[in-house]
Amino acid sequence: MSRTGRGRRKDVCPDIGVLMRYGERVVRVVAEARGQRVIIESLDEDGLAFRSTVKWKNLAPLLAQLF
Repeated sequence: MSRTGRGRRKDVCPDIGVLMRYGERVVRVVAEARGQRVIIESLDEDGLAFRSTVKWKNLAPLLAQLF
C-alpha cells in the first residue's frame, strides 16, 4: 500500500545567501554541508561575524519584517 501524500514533510536545503531565523538570531546561509546541515553566518554580541554548522530543520523562514 502506497503512502503518498502522508507522513513527514521532506526537508529541503535552503538556498545559498538567503536570510533565515535560527532561534532568536537572523542568519545568512553560506554553504551546504553534509548530513542535512548548512553553514550559517551570524553576528555575536560584539558585532563580530562567525560561522557555524546547523541542521536544516532548525532554520525557519524570515518573516516579512526584520524589526
